[in-house]
Amino acid sequence: MFVNDTSRLPESGRVCVAGFQTEQGGARTFYSLVIESARAEVEAMTEPRNPAYVLGVGTHIESAKGPVFAAYFASSRERFDTEPNYKRGLFVLVDGAVYSVSAENIGTTIRRGLSTREFTLLRGDRPQRRVEYQWPWYREPFVSAKPGISKSADFLREMAAMVSAYG
Repeated sequence: MFVNDTSRLPESGRVCVAGFQTEQGGARTFYSLVIESARAEVEAMTEPRNPAYVLGVGTHIESAKGPVFAAYFASSRERFDTEPNYKRGLFVLVDGAVYSVSAENIGTTIRRGLSTREFTLLRGDRPQRRVEYQWPWYREPFVSAKPGISKSADFLREMAAMVSAYG
């Protein structure tokens, strides 16, 4: 099931996500996602006036085949909550395609090599999207801690942790 029915998404398919930051400080970036028929158009945007409009996190990744935008976001956020409600509905976006994690039985794998990592988004046991990107083994050790315990500088590893935690 693709996210063809965007009525579960805020403003009928419009979502705001914050840019992924590995460190505190620095300039914050935001992206506007317009989702129609399980495809997303991504545009940079200014910081929203109301922080409750930010429903997730996303970033551009330089893959071996060119730039890819990846993000995860919730279907809703209560006005005074500190974080979006990922338990109610988690969506992932990889290379323009949007998937509902629990409804579509989405899973992920990450394979590491000496100089690259390969992230694969799976629907059941079938691969849907594959992203190979530069990530030398010495840049960040591949810690096998539970999601949320150790923050990673690798966004796709963080997205895989979110999918396993809320899937």
